[in-house]
Amino acid sequence: MTYRVVSYDRSTERMKGSLIVPPGVLEQVKSIAGFQSHDDGLGEYPLDEEQIRHVASILGFSAEPDRFYYCIEPYDPPEDSGFQERILAAHADEP
Repeated sequence: MTYRVVSYDRSTERMKGSLIVPPGVLEQVKSIAGFQSHDDGLGEYPLDEEQIRHVASILGFSAEPDRFYYCIEPYDPPEDSGFQERILAAHADEP
């Protein structure tokens, strides 16, 4: 299963960004977030300020816990429909 860190604006509660958790650090991030062995991993895992700073240092971004709150969430990326390839192929003869 793929997971991402999602940021939500504290004032509007709207999602502001997301970052995929790479497989190589997933177990470490799940441990920091408090995943339990009996969890199915399908829920939201809110991160407190200490947790997000630790996760941010692993993933290489600057956390802003005063502006955003953060969660670890499962992510099912959309399948590639090939739409982009068809557009490029249709315009391949254009300069």
